[in-house]
Amino acid sequence: MPNALDLITPENLSKELLYDLFESVFMDVSYDKDGDLLVHEDVRCFVFPDNDSKDKIRLVTMFGFNPSVGEVDRLRSVNFINEKYIIARAYSTQNDTLSFDYEILIKGGITKKNLVLSVKRFCTIPRLAVREFAQGLVE
Repeated sequence: MPNALDLITPENLSKELLYDLFESVFMDVSYDKDGDLLVHEDVRCFVFPDNDSKDKIRLVTMFGFNPSVGEVDRLRSVNFINEKYIIARAYSTQNDTLSFDYEILIKGGITKKNLVLSVKRFCTIPRLAVREFAQGLVE
């Protein structure tokens, strides 16, 4: 049974706690110029603790679509990615971006180990998905 100190809960969730956790397991972690938490683990992954309900952590990574790629090709690649990779959600945004995200629910608590493993797992998916379904579409 995990010790209460090993759990991340809505009561103790903060960017500082996450930063310290990632640093303690030798992950490359930093803050960007806006103060957002970044983990560099195969991709640059933003880590956003939910500031309102504090019951989830959102992971986001982005790739730039080649501006010459049409909307149909973008959406087709996003659909293929979403069909194959169920852990990460892919979507195309108005600003030529292929984004991936994943929400980790922490209501009731999540072990620090499970959180780290979830972040590491998420970070492996976007690069694989791009190689498989968006090669040549992103810069």
